[in-house]
Amino acid sequence: MSVRVVLRALGALLCLLGVLMLAPAFMALAYGEEDAFAHFMAAAASGVVGAALLLVVKRPPVKRDVSIRDGILIVSFGWSVACLAGALPYFFYAQLPHVWNAEAVKRSSAVVAENPTPPRCGGAKGQGDTGLGREFCSFTNCYFESASGFTTTGATILEKGLWRTPHRRDGLPHGLLFWRSLTHWLGGMGIIVLGIAILPLLGIGGMQMFKAEVPGPVKDKLSPRVTETAKVLWAVYFLLTIGQVLLLLPSGMGVYQAVNHAFATLATGGFSTLASSVQGFDSVYVESVITLFMFAAGVNFTLHIAWMSRRDPLAFLRDGEFRTYGLVTLVLLTGVTLSLVASDGLGWGVGRSVRYASFQVVSIVTTTGFASTNFELWEGVAPFAAFLLLVAMFTGGCAGSTGGGMKMMRLLLVLKAGLRELKQLIHPRAVLPLRYNDRVVGEDIGRGVMGFVVLYMALFVVAATVISLLGYDMKSSLGASIACIGNIGPGWGAVGAADNYNHFPAVGKWVLVFCMLAGRLEIYTVLLLLVPWFWRR
Repeated sequence: MSVRVVLRALGALLCLLGVLMLAPAFMALAYGEEDAFAHFMAAAASGVVGAALLLVVKRPPVKRDVSIRDGILIVSFGWSVACLAGALPYFFYAQLPHVWNAEAVKRSSAVVAENPTPPRCGGAKGQGDTGLGREFCSFTNCYFESASGFTTTGATILEKGLWRTPHRRDGLPHGLLFWRSLTHWLGGMGIIVLGIAILPLLGIGGMQMFKAEVPGPVKDKLSPRVTETAKVLWAVYFLLTIGQVLLLLPSGMGVYQAVNHAFATLATGGFSTLASSVQGFDSVYVESVITLFMFAAGVNFTLHIAWMSRRDPLAFLRDGEFRTYGLVTLVLLTGVTLSLVASDGLGWGVGRSVRYASFQVVSIVTTTGFASTNFELWEGVAPFAAFLLLVAMFTGGCAGSTGGGMKMMRLLLVLKAGLRELKQLIHPRAVLPLRYNDRVVGEDIGRGVMGFVVLYMALFVVAATVISLLGYDMKSSLGASIACIGNIGPGWGAVGAADNYNHFPAVGKWVLVFCMLAGRLEIYTVLLLLVPWFWRR
């Protein structure tokens, strides 16, 4: 294990984040809002610490590849440090004086004058404090929101602090909301994968880190050099984002809203600038575009690359995981639609049922977590539809996508392994290899998949148990646990589509943060840090 390699990688990551934090800072200046100082301070803090690590920690004398242990440390600590840095804009916004844009502060103060609830932290007292962002007075809340952003979970502690169209009223400023969406977009493809493109400049290779980061049980390089692989992945990711922005603009939502929702969609994150999520647009067109790109974000990006480079649409249909992904989504969508149509309490026809069923099923399967309606209300009037959404929370997108969850590839391999065991009982002497896409799957991958599923469910049970010990009912405990481990965001009970996570005590929030990170980093990467033999030479 090379501490020098790990620290220099973390330093480069912090410098990168410091530069990226300038985007919401200048946006705050452009909108003339009071959060600019918080963003500049956060950018300075992240950049200074990162630069100090690069200057103090000497460059390795010989260019070397990252070992497996180093790769796991860089990925795990990298995400933790990124979440820490990402929490600073929220924390500074609540704690530091709003020294710029005094007129904007006065305008915001006038808005909340009708409900002058005193802030819980007085960092801006005497400076025209609006009381906005009171949820971020707690650093636990700041880290929770940041971790939820980078892990693309979409769980939020905000109660009402969201921007409302057409004018900002009692919500957070544009820059801070843009930072929330940007953390989604960075975390979607993997901020560590982005860092792979610059690590060679530091004398560090990246293949082992790429293996630890890219979601899914099978790790295939798209090009001979992992740096080129990262560039190709990000190029496709960027093109899809631009495509969604262009398609959303005709709806009249404006560039700001389109960019924020495209960031959250392609990352399968779910943060929205609206208090009522996508439901606030009440637009069939907007929901259709977002549904299309949520589904695309849940597809293995190697298939997108194959289609774009070779113009081969059959590449999707030849992939067994994609067929499973499409079939599972279609079956769930059909079941939810039929349940909603048959519901007397909702009174929806076929059209509205298809509209809301398709959006919510794709949103949950891909672990995006957007809501076009309060689907938790379905439990009382369409219980079968609510049950199917619960089932969808245990699926996830394809391996190699930005989606979370168990991944369709693992579910497909587990199903194939189960069927193989049934055949083996009938033909005990037969040689029945496990196959995927007409290729034999190695026993090491099979064991890894089975181990992942066991650890995934074990972590789910442990997390739900801890949440229940904090006084929450069974539905809320199970809902919060699977929503965070699967990086979904909204769950059931006290964390439904219309609720938030602010009511959890600090202990509960840190447990859920751990679940977010473990789920995003495929369980093994995080849990390995907890076993003693990982640290032995």
